[in-house]
Amino acid sequence: MKQLMHILCRERPVGTDGNATVTDYFEEQFNMMKFDLQSLPFTCTVWDSAASQMNIEDKSFIITPSPFSEGFTGVGRLVLANTLPDLRQADCAGAILLLYGNLTQSPLQPKDYPFYFPDEHRELISVLEQKSPKAIVALTGRHPLCGLEPFPLFEDGNFKIPSAYLGLSFLESIKESDGAHVKLSIISSKTLRNSRQLVATKIGKQKSRKIVLCAHMDSKYHTPGALDNAAGAAVLMEAAKRLLPANYSIDIVPFNGEEYFGASGELAYLQHLKEKGDTVDLLINIDSPCHIGALNSVSFYNFGEQDKELAVKLFEQHPVITEGEPWYAGDHCAFAFTGTPCIAVTSADLFEGGLLNTHTLNDTLDCVDMNLIEPTAEYIAALVHAFDKR
Repeated sequence: MKQLMHILCRERPVGTDGNATVTDYFEEQFNMMKFDLQSLPFTCTVWDSAASQMNIEDKSFIITPSPFSEGFTGVGRLVLANTLPDLRQADCAGAILLLYGNLTQSPLQPKDYPFYFPDEHRELISVLEQKSPKAIVALTGRHPLCGLEPFPLFEDGNFKIPSAYLGLSFLESIKESDGAHVKLSIISSKTLRNSRQLVATKIGKQKSRKIVLCAHMDSKYHTPGALDNAAGAAVLMEAAKRLLPANYSIDIVPFNGEEYFGASGELAYLQHLKEKGDTVDLLINIDSPCHIGALNSVSFYNFGEQDKELAVKLFEQHPVITEGEPWYAGDHCAFAFTGTPCIAVTSADLFEGGLLNTHTLNDTLDCVDMNLIEPTAEYIAALVHAFDKR
């Protein structure tokens, strides 16, 4: 198990060399297990950045480029805005826009994200594009759903205004400079690369009726991504080893794009299902399980009472699993929103402790209880077989 986790636990954003290493490993393992294997190609954007800086009069600030931002070097007048009405009134054309307060409480969904794009995010992005600042710097605090502090307000290769971010603690030293001359350097670049989405299938008697087991295999930039989600990918692999021939066909999908603004792997798989005319009767998503010091929990979406009772009954034989509350921030959402019965498997303390180190350099193997990986895989395999026979 340690060897498996050491292979998976590395910086592996979509399209990078680390991502290709993990994809190749999955491909090798699926071939060894005699799965029917599909490799769905897609094009993606790979991002690179370096230390960046903002100078306001005699003050200098080290800033962090937003992931997938356009690069920028130039000067402009500083304009501050902390509410949407303020932003609507501001003269931002040709300026360096600094956002804070109500506008930077949580990250914005990527522009036109295919599965979920809130109206308030759409409105803010639209106003920003209409205002046409030269660049944007966001002052942010602690990310509401991970350990990043500060966090990038934008993580979107489709948003063309260059942007960066800085800790909220710098607000007081910047507010007094509203209207001042700013020199800004955002060192950020993007490259188009080819990547792929693997789909490993154990073909059942009903070829077009599917049970899907999935876990995202990619990570954010600048994190080894042990809990999020090397642990989930390891559980997925161990569950795949335990699957028996079934009535349903079973797809094993290490999603390549959950952390990517374009969700390319997920879209490739959905198109694959559409082209084949397959129906997903159950999807089990594994994301950030096996946090040290906690059990794992399962939550249910679009589930009938009898099927839920079947899943809960298996807790008796698998004491590492408990029931948890639904959450809507993973690969199950794209299916749950369209009515597919889904189960999400994660750490039972995800929102109280598991998320504290995710998306940071601290998301290392020390965050993962490796002794939970195989028992969790055993529960998932047992659940698949019970669902298949019901």
